Amino acid sequence: MSRFLALLFGIVGALGASQAPEFTQQYLQNLKGSVDRLTEVVARFDEDAMRSDMTRSEALNYCLTDSRPDGAMSCKGRAEDVKDFERYSQQLANLQAADEWRRPIYLVRNYDKKIAESTLEEFKPAVPATLPGAAYALAGFALFWGGAALILGLITAPFRRY
Repeated sequence: MSRFLALLFGIVGALGASQAPEFTQQYLQNLKGSVDRLTEVVARFDEDAMRSDMTRSEALNYCLTDSRPDGAMSCKGRAEDVKDFERYSQQLANLQAADEWRRPIYLVRNYDKKIAESTLEEFKPAVPATLPGAAYALAGFALFWGGAALILGLITAPFRRY
């Protein structure tokens, strides 16, 4: 029975891990869309900063320390958009620079919660038709099967007849 359960865990691990490259691709598309949208916002912010004889950094500091009730909300919101743009742009560049084998690993370590949740809402599982998808499936199977076999083996060891 424990071997059968370990096999089931392995299959679940394979199915889950095989989706890593597809999820990463959809995350990358979602991230690119966010960067494209924020590019226009940041360009307007930079233009406003220039008209006020400030650099982007000076304008960000001004917005984040502005304590006036009128207009401060818009300024702080735009400052947050600029910070998001800079963070998303850096992450996009890092993901695009990583090869397709390492992207899912990079993403697990450096995901943005808002982008990940948005991607997960619209995520469509796909059959792993690529070599990385198959490799992640095999790794997921091995990890889950091995982990389940070890744990179940330890639990059932006292009850075995030798």
